[in-house]
Amino acid sequence: MDYRESTLSLGTTDKLLCACCGGMNHNVNSIITYGYYFLEYLPIFPVKRGTKVHCLQCANVTEVAQNSPDIKLIFSNFSLALFNKLRLLSTFTGSIFFVLLLSLYFSEEQQKHRQSQVHIDVPKVNDFYYLDYRKVTGDFSPHHKYRIAKIVDITGGTVSLTYGNYFYPLKSSLSKGLHLGHTRNPDYFEKNRQHFSYAELDALFQQGFIYRVVRPEINFIGRNMQAFMIEGNIVIDVDKVEQNFRYVPGKRQNTQGMGFLKATYIEDRFEQAFDLFKQSSELGYAPGQTNLAELYLSGIEGSRDVENAVHWLFKAALQGYQPAIEKYRVICQLEEACQIEDFYQALNEAGTAYSIY
Repeated sequence: MDYRESTLSLGTTDKLLCACCGGMNHNVNSIITYGYYFLEYLPIFPVKRGTKVHCLQCANVTEVAQNSPDIKLIFSNFSLALFNKLRLLSTFTGSIFFVLLLSLYFSEEQQKHRQSQVHIDVPKVNDFYYLDYRKVTGDFSPHHKYRIAKIVDITGGTVSLTYGNYFYPLKSSLSKGLHLGHTRNPDYFEKNRQHFSYAELDALFQQGFIYRVVRPEINFIGRNMQAFMIEGNIVIDVDKVEQNFRYVPGKRQNTQGMGFLKATYIEDRFEQAFDLFKQSSELGYAPGQTNLAELYLSGIEGSRDVENAVHWLFKAALQGYQPAIEKYRVICQLEEACQIEDFYQALNEAGTAYSIY
């Protein structure tokens, strides 16, 4: 902390009597002492404010007390008083601007926090979670403070995350890593998955371990390429949009069902989607069978039906549909009656090609 004194002449006054010579004409100087930190030209707050009068006849300088009657006489002149107030305001324009910037920053932070809460309550695949390891107990490197995780699957009420293999020492370096395309590296995210319930994720968010949730925007590049982007930066490797016009039984019904799920303005959208996914599943289309299983797990048709969900996931898994295999594994971890070895044996006997991390 350092201090500086600023002096400005406010003009003359003829309303005071000089104690030395009896003269009536005085120069009026406004003196403001303010404190500042390392920003030398940005005053932070006033420490002392005073007024001095300089007699034009005998050159006597007198400091006028702030609450004295003489102050009221001096500033009874409206233009002089107004100029003095404006002088004080202009002196601290930098501080006012600084406070406004801080207010804007915290307002944006609050908005990001509220948006993160919305994404936590209704998660979606490919949501990015920013993690703060300072909020958890345990031993970790001083430079291992921040990390990124990504949602790779949602099965019923279970959300599956993969963590990034890289730690960041600062929040700014995490953001810079996204801008530089770190997450597009095939080896950036771990292969194994961590499973959480909605309530567990919300608890981690309230704790501060998850300090931000960002949902990438899908942008199309050209006619058949799509990219997931955050703040204009591609964060997931560019995918080629399938343009296979060959007829596949059940594909059309599945696509229509997905359309109904997104049509929030349709009251019975879940029921219509369910019927279309059921048609797609009966035609043997693996993505349709997986989507139908998700609706059974979500309890859209009334009560949650794990048995039917497992039935359709198993059929899709036998076709080598990897998302169905992962969802089956998640359910098997939650259901005591499920034997995952039997599932693997059935896949092997069917000659199914699959991957297990």
